[in-house]
Amino acid sequence: MTSTNQNSEKVNLAFTKQSLIYDEYEKSNNILEWMRQQVYNAALNFLKPGDKILELNSGTGTDALYFAKLGFEVLCTDLSDGMVEKISEKIKKENPGNRIRILQCSYTELDKLSDEKFDFIFSNFGGLNCINDLTEVTRHFPNLLNENGKVCLVIMPTVCPWEIIQIIKFNFKFAFRRFNKFGADANVEGVSFKTYYFSYKKIKSALGSNFKIIYKQGLAVFTPIPQMENFIKKHPHFVKLLQKLDEMFSKHFPFNLVGDHLIIIAEYNSTIKNK
Repeated sequence: MTSTNQNSEKVNLAFTKQSLIYDEYEKSNNILEWMRQQVYNAALNFLKPGDKILELNSGTGTDALYFAKLGFEVLCTDLSDGMVEKISEKIKKENPGNRIRILQCSYTELDKLSDEKFDFIFSNFGGLNCINDLTEVTRHFPNLLNENGKVCLVIMPTVCPWEIIQIIKFNFKFAFRRFNKFGADANVEGVSFKTYYFSYKKIKSALGSNFKIIYKQGLAVFTPIPQMENFIKKHPHFVKLLQKLDEMFSKHFPFNLVGDHLIIIAEYNSTIKNK
C-alpha cells in the first residue's frame, strides 16, 4: 500500500505539471464549467457577507478569486508547488486587494493554522480523494471553525453511474474502480498515484458527531463525466437535457448520494452531538 508521504509527493508532482494546462483545459470543457457553477450555487446559499473562508486544495485559484470578487476573505492552501505559483500569478494579475492569502501546506497539516478561525471551509473537485483516511483532515476542523461555521466538501463518492455503465463496453476495471478499498490508480500528466473514494456514510462519519449535514447533492449524476469529451461533443443537445435533469433531481434521494462528485455541506456545533 502506498504510504501517505509517498502519495503526497506524487500528488505534488502530478498537479504541479497539471497547473500549466488546467485552466485552458477547463475552458474547453463545458461540463467542468457547469459543475463548478453548481458548486458555487450550493456554497453561496450558506455563505454570509463577511465570512472568512479557508480553502483546501485550492488548485490554480479559480474558486478563491471567484469568492474574493464577491467580497469574501480567502486563505488558499495547496500542497502543489505549481498550483501555488499559479495562484500567486493570478493574484498579481487580477489584484483582488488583500482578500486572498496563500499558504503552501497539505490539508493534513492544518494545525499550522491553530491560531486562526474561519466561518467556512471549502474543498472542491475531489482534492480530498487523494488521501485514504479523511479523518486526517477533518480532525482539524473543530479547531478552525467558528461556532456554527460550515464546511463544503466536494468529494468523489463510490457510486458513479456513468462509470458503472462502462460494463456494457466490458471495461470492468474502470466501471468498478471506485469500490476498491485500497484505492484506484490515477494518472495525471504521466504521474501515477492513488485515489480513494468515499461513500456518504464515510464522509459523515469522518466529520464526526459535532457536524450536522445540512445539504447534499450529487454532481454529474445524469450528466456525463468531464472525461467523456467525445460523447459530450457529439451530443450537445442531449447533454443539455441531462444537465437539466441533474439540476432538477440531484438534490433529492437517492440521486443526492451518487454521481461523479458529491457536494456535502455541514454545520459545526461544539455542544450538540449529531447521530
